Amino acid sequence: LLMISDEAGMLGNFSGRYSNNVPNLDLLLKSWNGETYISDRATRESIILKKPYLSICLACQPYVFDSLIDNTAFRGSGLIARLIYCFPKSNIGSRRYDTAPVPEAVSENYKNLIYNLLHIKFGCSDSMELYLHFDDEAFREFVDFYNNHIEKLLVTEMTFCKDWGSKYHGLILWICGILHCVICFLKNENPAAIRVGITTLCNAISIAEYYREQAIYAYSLSDIDIATVKAEKVLEKIKSKRVQNIRQNDLYRLCRCTLFKNAQDFAETVDMLEEYGYIRRITSTGANNKTITDIIINPAVYR
Repeated sequence: LLMISDEAGMLGNFSGRYSNNVPNLDLLLKSWNGETYISDRATRESIILKKPYLSICLACQPYVFDSLIDNTAFRGSGLIARLIYCFPKSNIGSRRYDTAPVPEAVSENYKNLIYNLLHIKFGCSDSMELYLHFDDEAFREFVDFYNNHIEKLLVTEMTFCKDWGSKYHGLILWICGILHCVICFLKNENPAAIRVGITTLCNAISIAEYYREQAIYAYSLSDIDIATVKAEKVLEKIKSKRVQNIRQNDLYRLCRCTLFKNAQDFAETVDMLEEYGYIRRITSTGANNKTITDIIINPAVYR
């Protein structure tokens, strides 16, 4: 099955939304590698899926992703490690309404390719799996890449996402298989009869490297310091209003949101911004000996 949604509400069902908050992730986990799934119920017949395969594509909002990455059941079961992440660069502020559509020929060719790939069986029956193999050069390169590169990454760059990193080599192989099948289809060849070459492997590694960087970013989000988030929110508000100087109380009213518990909490964020040189505060005495704090924005903020 292929599950596509512009939201991620379905994950709430598996996390226990309708089962007294008891997670039921067995089907999701087994659908990752086609392991037999059995569901025994007292009130109805057992459900047996011998080779379940499920592809999931979700476009979720940041707050949904935060709850996903911090969910103990999802993280502990390995579900998080089975997902491939993509955080597109925001174009807000530079988008155009009158952008050109995707050329019809490109869209039609892509659609036909996908539909043909979905229907073709490459000469295999439903009961027989197709195995692909590297040629000698590609196999040696993959073994060397794993031993001397991937394993080192697990204790350096990917030390805080080892669960995802432990499946990184599998992602490379999957992408390799997809590329190989597409190439063979375009050449009208049987992929099982052709060995996977070094060029296909290198292309797969290049694509997988992008997703590796995205995974590192995804896992880092759960460890972001809330103080940094607050400071970034204040800076965003300052930039949006093109503020040059402002009273601290006025800035607090401008930025007041659920991030700040009170004025003192906001003042701590202002302390951080001043410490890093984004602003400078000037204190003076006003009427009735009341202390007034003016904030001067560093011009470099707008460069």
